Amino acid sequence: MARSIPAQVKPELLKWARESARLDFARYADALPFEPDVIRAWETGQGAPTISQLRELGKAYKRPIAVFFLAAPPADFDAQREFRRLPGLQPGTESPALIFAIRQAAYHRAAAIDLAQLTGAEMPELDAAFHPDLEVEEAGARVRSLLQISWSQQLAWASPHAALSAWRAAIESYSVLIFQAGGVTLDEMRGTCIPDQPFPVILINTKDAPHGRIFTLIHEFIHILLHVSGHQTTRMQGRRAPEEQTLEVAANAFASATLLPKRPFLKELERYPGAADGVDESLRLFSQRVKVSPEAILRRLTDLQIVSRATYRAKRAEWGTRPWYVRQQAGGPIPQAVKVLAREGKGFARLVFEAYDRNLITTSTASDYLGTKPVHFPEIRRDLFIRA
Repeated sequence: MARSIPAQVKPELLKWARESARLDFARYADALPFEPDVIRAWETGQGAPTISQLRELGKAYKRPIAVFFLAAPPADFDAQREFRRLPGLQPGTESPALIFAIRQAAYHRAAAIDLAQLTGAEMPELDAAFHPDLEVEEAGARVRSLLQISWSQQLAWASPHAALSAWRAAIESYSVLIFQAGGVTLDEMRGTCIPDQPFPVILINTKDAPHGRIFTLIHEFIHILLHVSGHQTTRMQGRRAPEEQTLEVAANAFASATLLPKRPFLKELERYPGAADGVDESLRLFSQRVKVSPEAILRRLTDLQIVSRATYRAKRAEWGTRPWYVRQQAGGPIPQAVKVLAREGKGFARLVFEAYDRNLITTSTASDYLGTKPVHFPEIRRDLFIRA
């Protein structure tokens, strides 16, 4: 007979773990491993789960079983403070998938700090402050200079995926951790960041097209740069404070100027004149050439007063969030190493392997950090170091 452990598991921890995963009984009963009445009883001290039942709860709540034996609920990552919401999303309505993705990113940042301390590495600091009042073209040029990516390099990239990899590698070189979440709907999140140093974090959504992820990546990097100079990105109850509106406007404008610097961008526009009239095919070809989304191209043309805001709004409403400009590429199964490095980022993976190779962490811990089995370590290592 299974043995229960009422003296060790506090009811408030069980309730906290479920609520912090946003698994309320009304909306997510099907995602719970036991009947709501059973879980309610445990949360009010009327009996307690067995060890095997705790494991099932841990899987559902995305928590290690050890968390249920803490003295009190831990101070959790404040998603409402850090998450930049899409219009219409109300505080407290985040999906369990979004909460888990943000929590996982925060956990990996904490792990990166621990790993750097274990290996004796110097804690990196990003020393490149930006101000939201910077002139837009100057801001874009400064970001490009930081990332050391030229316009000719941008045109030479073979595909949007290659472009995403290059921008990501350039940002990771400043010890920014970049993670990708795959379980969150695009309507709920395109990206967010944890701007604190060391190891600030950018989280982007794999459901977005590569072009869209590139813009989000640059946008969030600029938020980190703004944060370095004391311009906070605080989120309050789902409403943006007036100064945050300024930061959002600045981040969008700076990202556009970074990806599409005025002089070479207008020179390229001569090859695709239909883009200025909102012609989809011209925008698609222009997008393919510069590896930036048609929406971002049209937004930049609007900022430069070449396209009217009415045209931009109409086209954006017509497109919605569908990546109509991306042609699907045929291919077989994605290798595990590619999946892991795309999800966790090369910067974080290098920290893990450095500690693992020096026997500072166990195989189990390395496996937990990378989210994969040890059997895949050799191929991850090969892709990480040989193709770096």
